[in-house]
Amino acid sequence: MGTFGARTFPRGDLTLMLRVLEHNVRRLRRRVEASIAGIPQPAAARALSWIRANHLPGGGIRVESGHRYAYPEVTGYLVPTLLAYGDEELASQLAEWLVCIQRPDGSFTDPDQGRSYAFDTGQVLCGLLSASDTIAGAEEAARRAADYLVATTIDEGRGGFPREYAGSDCPEAVHLYVLPPLLRAAARFDCTRYRDVAHRCAEYYLGQRDCLRLDDLTHFLAYQLEALIDLGYADRARDALAALAAMQREDGAVRGTGGTAGTDWVCTPGLAQLAICWYKLDMAEPADRAMSWLERHQESDGGFRGSYGRGARYKAGVEVSWAPKFFLDAHLLRVAAFFARHAQDFPGDVGAGDGRLAAIAGRVRPGDRVLEVGCGKGRFLKALTSTMRDATYFGVDPAPALLGAVPAGITTALGTLENIPHPDGAFDVVVAVEAIEHSVAPMRAVSEMLRVTAPGGWVVIIDKHRGAWGRMICPPWERWPDAAEMSERLRLDCDDVSSVSVSFDGHPASDGLMMAWSGRKRSRLSGAQWNDVLITPQLQHIHADEIRFNDFSEWGRTVVLQTQPGDRVLEIGSGTGKISLQLAQAGRDVTCFDASADSLAFTNRCAARVDLAVATVCGDATRALPFASGSFDCVWSSGLLEHFTTEERRAMLREWARVCRGQLISLVPNAASIAYRVGKMAQERDGVWPYGLETPLLSLRDDYEAAGLKVLREFSVGATHSLNFLGDRSLKRALGAIFRRLSREQLQDWNQGYLLVTVGAVPPARP
Repeated sequence: MGTFGARTFPRGDLTLMLRVLEHNVRRLRRRVEASIAGIPQPAAARALSWIRANHLPGGGIRVESGHRYAYPEVTGYLVPTLLAYGDEELASQLAEWLVCIQRPDGSFTDPDQGRSYAFDTGQVLCGLLSASDTIAGAEEAARRAADYLVATTIDEGRGGFPREYAGSDCPEAVHLYVLPPLLRAAARFDCTRYRDVAHRCAEYYLGQRDCLRLDDLTHFLAYQLEALIDLGYADRARDALAALAAMQREDGAVRGTGGTAGTDWVCTPGLAQLAICWYKLDMAEPADRAMSWLERHQESDGGFRGSYGRGARYKAGVEVSWAPKFFLDAHLLRVAAFFARHAQDFPGDVGAGDGRLAAIAGRVRPGDRVLEVGCGKGRFLKALTSTMRDATYFGVDPAPALLGAVPAGITTALGTLENIPHPDGAFDVVVAVEAIEHSVAPMRAVSEMLRVTAPGGWVVIIDKHRGAWGRMICPPWERWPDAAEMSERLRLDCDDVSSVSVSFDGHPASDGLMMAWSGRKRSRLSGAQWNDVLITPQLQHIHADEIRFNDFSEWGRTVVLQTQPGDRVLEIGSGTGKISLQLAQAGRDVTCFDASADSLAFTNRCAARVDLAVATVCGDATRALPFASGSFDCVWSSGLLEHFTTEERRAMLREWARVCRGQLISLVPNAASIAYRVGKMAQERDGVWPYGLETPLLSLRDDYEAAGLKVLREFSVGATHSLNFLGDRSLKRALGAIFRRLSREQLQDWNQGYLLVTVGAVPPARP
């Protein structure tokens, strides 16, 4: 037997459940792997996979393959990289870890000796600033790190930082790379001291003999070069970068120690960093060659060894964590440079009969706000403005050269598919035309599109599909989405998902290359829609028999047990009214309140069949209720609050509390219920979820307290009923076997009931 809290549970049952879950995960993984067989992932996607695989549980990113500990420095400057690729979850975990490991003086240490370094602290500062708007404590930690850096400098920066690398091959001038984060901190905190110290340090290092030495390790040299570009000293970096480009081999390699003759090996992170610098100075040719070399030398797991070639002596035997970081940064610049370079080649118009345009136009209505991500020159938006003038149009693209060609009247912004610079739910239609194919993380890009789509709005994705791969020559990073995988992803958050072949650029739809996927983002059902979902022709007879013969659900009993005969009870969002009729049969004075007149009529018909009387009132539960204050001894709802935002729930609870003089009971789907969550996800994936936008909750305690209610109890009911959501029979059997062996008390301890029940008391009115 194992322990769970203060109680015991059968270890074998839990093991069985976990095995079934693991089996389903493995099956899903095999299914995904099979769908992409034969088409290798792009190099950037594999680099991201390496980083995720080397995230230590509860810590940061591993120093190198096989290393026991995480590297604060690399973890720090990986945070903005991950955010740029839309991986907010991992970026947040890394930033939280960094906040936790900061030393009292504001510094951060190396991974081996626990010694504080200014360089390492500067790179962590970079990450903390990137996460400061979302991670608690990150902003204050960033301020403390900046204070530490400034306090550490010699004579307010006139002498740079203390010598930290004496006796090593690392030049002190790498401290230039600390200064861009310090300047960002100066802007963030409006601190002139930070800014002044940063510029003094830059001038100091530029005057030192060890600055910009071409025979240094390219990793160290590129730190200096990129820092100078970012600090506004690009002219000081340009000559060195031109010299390095002249030294570059035809295959894209640059010697690991730059200008040192006779060196045949290549420093991998250094080459990626040089690519970054070349891209930043519009030197795309050597940068592209460097990226091609890196792609050819990437390991099968997505990582890179520190160096390659005869006599390689920079961490040649291990995969280092900073190499994929710089490769990923360079990749973003490569894609932007590609589109800037080919801007004139991209068309600015689309034919009126183009199937892609028709697929978008069919979703746009007057008054809509329409966003195209990866809009290029805005040719689809331009065409839409001529046919649907009453809509408002927006475009997002990572290439300024393309955005500059977008017609007037369309609002544009720089951004990527994974990082759309607009708030949640801002648009009625969100479109991507042949843009997903350029994303390193296409499903994350779809999630970002869904984020900015309003509930009930449309997402339209038009692209070539994986089944047609090989029919066109593509850039090395381009991959076409799998048709089934795209539909499945949309169904998780959308209703009415469809996929069709469309015509494009003179090619007929029968060509089969181009597809249009669309889905309507899941939203709350209307009263009429709920009536259609809940009520069938046979249900009146079923409910009448269940009421007549005392068939009570577990949650129905819960409400009855909280009330007394003669109590005035109001159900808000009564739906079929079954439980309210059972309350009436038990002697309560019941009022049913619902947005659907048809549902209330159904309740009255059921009441007549069993000779019961209830009051029915039609209205909107989000507005003021048509009842006097303190009218009811008990107000309750089931399956209602989960369809609203936190602010909406709290406003509703306050109004419900106004008409209540006793207890207020809410039943919502329980976010802790494994069976419900897995079943709901599967139904959404398969496109058969009938209940619209529904957000399960772990607790309503905060909402109750915000509404002025005192929480008396909170528990879950309906563990066995939760199994009905499952289509997977093996998991259903495994969980069912466990639930049958547990007592009611143990089921409560596991909190596996389908419904979360919150019972609150309305405080007495003040005299």
